[in-house]
Amino acid sequence: MDAKTFDYLYYKTHGYSNEQICQESGMSHEELELMERAMRPLMAEIEAERPKAKDIGPDFVKLTRYVYADKSDQELGLARPDAIKARSGELFALPAVGKLDFHKISLQQAFEQRRSLRKYSEQGLSLEELSFLLWAASWARDFRSNERMEVTFRNVPSAGSRHPIECFVDIHRVSGLKSGLYYYHPIKHCLILLDESPEIQQKIFEGCLRQEMVAKAAVNFIYTAVPYRTSWRYGQRGYRYLYLDAGHIGQNLHLAAEAIDAGCCMIGAYLDEGLNAALALDGVEEFVIYVAALGKK
Repeated sequence: MDAKTFDYLYYKTHGYSNEQICQESGMSHEELELMERAMRPLMAEIEAERPKAKDIGPDFVKLTRYVYADKSDQELGLARPDAIKARSGELFALPAVGKLDFHKISLQQAFEQRRSLRKYSEQGLSLEELSFLLWAASWARDFRSNERMEVTFRNVPSAGSRHPIECFVDIHRVSGLKSGLYYYHPIKHCLILLDESPEIQQKIFEGCLRQEMVAKAAVNFIYTAVPYRTSWRYGQRGYRYLYLDAGHIGQNLHLAAEAIDAGCCMIGAYLDEGLNAALALDGVEEFVIYVAALGKK
């Protein structure tokens, strides 16, 4: 999904006229006409589902109460999901966290200093600093697997130790790493290069609604959810826990950033279709749930 498609969907669903869409997106009237034809089935689907969206918040809270729950797939004896999704690509080892030499601050000081930072210096991160940030928010300190259960234990809490959140890293300025999109493997503590094309960072920028901090950050962390990892155990109530788990990760990342004289801003405003497409996700079995732009102060 390219930038003009993003623009069309956003402006069209927000009530802009065709003339306004052309002005805002830079599309010609001919391009808009072609877009209208191509997007007609999707727009019809969106319009048909709009009534459900009106009250989805209260309905979600109500219908994920325990009194509405059936037995979970775990209770029914269905096969457990894997704790980590398999990804392929070139591997880049990360330094052991104990090797990072930096001026330590107290936890109290980290709390006091924490702010949402949206403007960053041109200074990049060292590989050791990136390793520390990933250790703090996504690393698996232990991994246990058998036929009945597969879990990881990490530096952030998660309902039932299901840890459904995966971490992708959009590298802009990190010493020793080329720019591109990586996946962080929490057990091996390494990065897997997924896409080093010049287009990938533009796709991520567009998917994040062209927020300047995403383009200027040294690193963007893109967190995705694999819902079945949690709903296998907790049923539909597990969808509540996805967002709680993502919040735990965001706070750890914020505090870790303070420890290396950096700052970050957590982002919930993004175009789901755009970011899911950029990461080659289906938006159902795995989808983007949170983003963090991070850089030096």
